[in-house]
Amino acid sequence: MYRALRLLARSRPLVRAPAAALASAPGLGGAAVPSFWPPNAARMASQNSFRIEYDTFGELKVPNDKYYGAQTVRSTMNFKIGGVTERMPTPVIKAFGILKRAAAEVNQDYGLDPKIANAIMKAADEVAEGKLNDHFPLVVWQTGSGTQTNMNVNEVISNRAIEMLGGELGSKIPVHPNDHVNKSQQCTLLLQ
Repeated sequence: MYRALRLLARSRPLVRAPAAALASAPGLGGAAVPSFWPPNAARMASQNSFRIEYDTFGELKVPNDKYYGAQTVRSTMNFKIGGVTERMPTPVIKAFGILKRAAAEVNQDYGLDPKIANAIMKAADEVAEGKLNDHFPLVVWQTGSGTQTNMNVNEVISNRAIEMLGGELGSKIPVHPNDHVNKSQQCTLLLQ
């Protein structure tokens, strides 16, 4: 299965972002950004109620008023089971907020840009305080590892931090959900 997914990923054309665009991204100076992004990684849909984001399998509509992203939307599509009463318990989400804040502190000690680390810490505090509970739609019925919930938390913290820094939701610039929020935390996120 992994071989098939790697082949699928290779078959998607990689688009190099112009160096000038990356250099002008707030807080980045062109560093710590992958050399490729999917085309129009977060272009706004014409309805203005959704933004378009991409994952390994293609584009997805993400509600503009939500901080989660493509991985969370994909999970809601793959696990159409349960309902509001079977969502991930709030104490678990709050614990993730505490964990992500602590990880950002340590990652800052090991070289993560302080501006990015501070935005992650503030957003993670909001998660831990329960201020962003409406942005966690996933139910407890997932695959066994909880990767989808971890990614949901990463996306929410990333997009909230991006908003704090004046960026565009879904752009993953200047705060990437994997490269910054999930930095050095989980090895099983092979497809994100």
